[in-house]
Amino acid sequence: MAKTKKRYALCGLSTRAIYQFVLPLIGKNREGGPNFDDKAELVGILDADRARVEAFFGKVGVSIPIYPAKAIRRMIKETKPDTLIVVGPDATHCAHIVAGLKAGCDVIAEKPMVISCKQVQRVQEAEQRNGRRVSVAHNYRYTPTHKRLKRMIQGGELGRIVNVEFTYNLDTWHGSSYFYRWNRMREMSGGLSIHKCCHHFDLANWWLGDIPEEVFAFGGLTYYGPNGAIRPRDARGKPLSPEEEKRQCPIFQKHYTGKADASSNFISPGWDEFGLPYDVQYPTGEPRYIYDDAIKIEDTYSAVVRYRSGATMAYSCNFCTPWEGYVLAFNGTKGRVEIVHRSDPDPTGKTNPAADSGLITFYPLFGGKQLIEIPAVAGGHGGADFAIQNDLFGSVAQESRELKLVADSQAGALAIAMGEAVWRSIASGRPVNIAKMLS
Repeated sequence: MAKTKKRYALCGLSTRAIYQFVLPLIGKNREGGPNFDDKAELVGILDADRARVEAFFGKVGVSIPIYPAKAIRRMIKETKPDTLIVVGPDATHCAHIVAGLKAGCDVIAEKPMVISCKQVQRVQEAEQRNGRRVSVAHNYRYTPTHKRLKRMIQGGELGRIVNVEFTYNLDTWHGSSYFYRWNRMREMSGGLSIHKCCHHFDLANWWLGDIPEEVFAFGGLTYYGPNGAIRPRDARGKPLSPEEEKRQCPIFQKHYTGKADASSNFISPGWDEFGLPYDVQYPTGEPRYIYDDAIKIEDTYSAVVRYRSGATMAYSCNFCTPWEGYVLAFNGTKGRVEIVHRSDPDPTGKTNPAADSGLITFYPLFGGKQLIEIPAVAGGHGGADFAIQNDLFGSVAQESRELKLVADSQAGALAIAMGEAVWRSIASGRPVNIAKMLS
């Protein structure tokens, strides 16, 4: 008797969806990554842009039923998936997750799980009521360096953690890209303190094994938007025409000259081998750029977080810096660890493979410095993508159980609550209580 394959349906054929979820499910993973087509089947794709999905099918030689954006219930009814994968724009996640849970599906949600604490409540209520499970694809837990740090903390090498110093930088290519795309609208992404910073908040919560209780933050919109500090202007200080603005913009000059036409409305990410259209999401007749009036979210964050144990974290994130990566330190009662990780993309947008190796510097409170070298492994995001694919579509590894690598809806909720607390604290000038937001 043939073994029945597990059935998956997908909401949103984003670039992330293609590389992280679709290719391994259809047996076409890249760079030697794991494939699961012998035990899994992708039975339906829901997306607002049918032409984009069909173009993808033509490139990979598959044919899967396509459903329009509002046909989530029909797709589930007709394709009968065991698991629904939610990877559309962040604002669509809540409705898709809840629909999947109500239909009896487990759900894999790309991070952020949703974009507000109100949506968190809807998801968790549906999860509890229907007895199904939401897993959140917080892949950043899976890098070798991050796992090694988790083991050090779990093993007590640092003693009780007192505080964390965490600064994350996005370079001028990566950081600016969010202000060109739908992410720049708070109603679509929750703002970057949710969409992007949830990566970092989840890491901190997971490393500490602790619950954040209060957040106080400052921040603002400095580099992008109509008053962007690097926006080119004419001699009178007035905005230039859209085409001339791009030509004179230092970000366009550095990253897109010779690759994108300043008169067009398209900027390629540079590294996507499929080059699929985004005509529905970004209509050619609606010009957009990183200095548009519609941009109102923040591009710079500084926050202090207090945890239930008494530990604290000083966190900052900047979306327009000369280099990409992070500077991290944990101070404990037995010592300190430091990590400086650079992941600067090259001019095509691809990450330099050498950046995927890691180095942890450990300073015992009484003793000499120790260097812990972490070898590079294959796979996107420092090897994290292949590892999480195995946990999500194969069987959960023993290491993943030991380190609690698979994020559940509560982990997703806390990361979102911290991000929402950051922008609300910036807006109000007051500290924000996490528990109150989630209740």
